[in-house]
Amino acid sequence: MRLSRWALCLPALLLGSAPALAAPGDAIGSAVTVVNLVTAKFDEDQRELAKGDNVRQQELIEVASDGRSELILRDKTKLALGPGSRLLLDQFVYNPDISGGAIVLDLTRGAFRFITGIAAKPAYVIRTPTASITVRGTIFDLYVQLSGMTWLLLIEGAIEVCTEDGKCQVHDEPGKLIRVTSDKVGKPVKWASLSDKDEVPFDSAFPFVVKSPGVDPDPHFTRDEIVLGTFPEPGSRDDDAEPSDNDGGKKADENKDRKKKKATKKRRTHQAKRKRKTDDAGKIIKGLSIGIGIGIGGFGGGKKHHGGGGGNYR
Repeated sequence: MRLSRWALCLPALLLGSAPALAAPGDAIGSAVTVVNLVTAKFDEDQRELAKGDNVRQQELIEVASDGRSELILRDKTKLALGPGSRLLLDQFVYNPDISGGAIVLDLTRGAFRFITGIAAKPAYVIRTPTASITVRGTIFDLYVQLSGMTWLLLIEGAIEVCTEDGKCQVHDEPGKLIRVTSDKVGKPVKWASLSDKDEVPFDSAFPFVVKSPGVDPDPHFTRDEIVLGTFPEPGSRDDDAEPSDNDGGKKADENKDRKKKKATKKRRTHQAKRKRKTDDAGKIIKGLSIGIGIGIGGFGGGKKHHGGGGGNYR
C-alpha cells in the first residue's frame, strides 16, 4: 500500500534531516498575495493573514469565498489558493545542504495551483480527502469538492495519484484531467469528454487557468484549449499557430502581418546571401584573371630573359 510505505519512510526522513525539521508553529514560508479575508490558525491562535506575513508549520490557511492568496515556502514551493480553499501546512523538512526531505500538504477544500520548489522531488506529498499525490517535478491545479472528490489538471511534468486503498495512476499528459474518488483514480481525459463536467463550473474549479497567479504569471494553456480539448501536443506550439480567440480577427491579422514580415525577412536574407555568393564568385574570377595575367607575364619575361642579348622573343 502506497500510503503505508510513505508513512514508514517519513520518520527516517525526519530523523535524517533533523537540523532542517520545522517544529509546529515554526515559520516555513510567507504570504506574497492576500486578497480580502484569509485566516491562518495554529492551535487556538487565529489571525488574519496579510501580505508579507510568515506562514507556519501545522497552520491551517482558510480563504474566504471572495478571497485568494499565494504562498512561497522556504524551498521555493509556490502555492496559489482560490476562493473558499482550505490548506493545512502539515510537514516541512527541508535543507538545501541535505538531500531528501519531507513536505506534506493537506488540501481539504477548494481550488489550488502547486508549483514544485527545489527540494528533492520525492519529498513532496499532497493529500486530499480522496487522494495522495506524489510529485515528480511539476505544476498542477487541484479542485477539491465538499464531497472530497478531487479534480486534478496537469499543467507540466508528471505526478502519481493514489487512493487510500492503494489504487494508483500516473498522470503525465499536460492539459488533461483526472478525477479521484475514495476508491478510484480516473484516467487522464479532456475536459470536453467528461460526461458530468457541467456539475462543476470550470472557472470555479480552475481559476488559475482563467487568470494566472502572480507566483506563476505566464499562461501555460488558455481556457479554451483546456475546455475544448484543443491544446497543442507538447512541442508543437509556436509563433505561427493560428489564434483561437474570437476578437473580430484582430489577432488573426496580427498573425498574418507577423508571417508576412517573417517571409520578407527570410527573402531579403536569401537575396543578401545570393548577392554575397555572386560577389565572392566575381572576386574569385577576378583573382584568377589577375593570377593568370601575372603568371603569363612572368612566364614571358622569363623567356625574354633567357633568350639572351635583351632581344625580342619570337
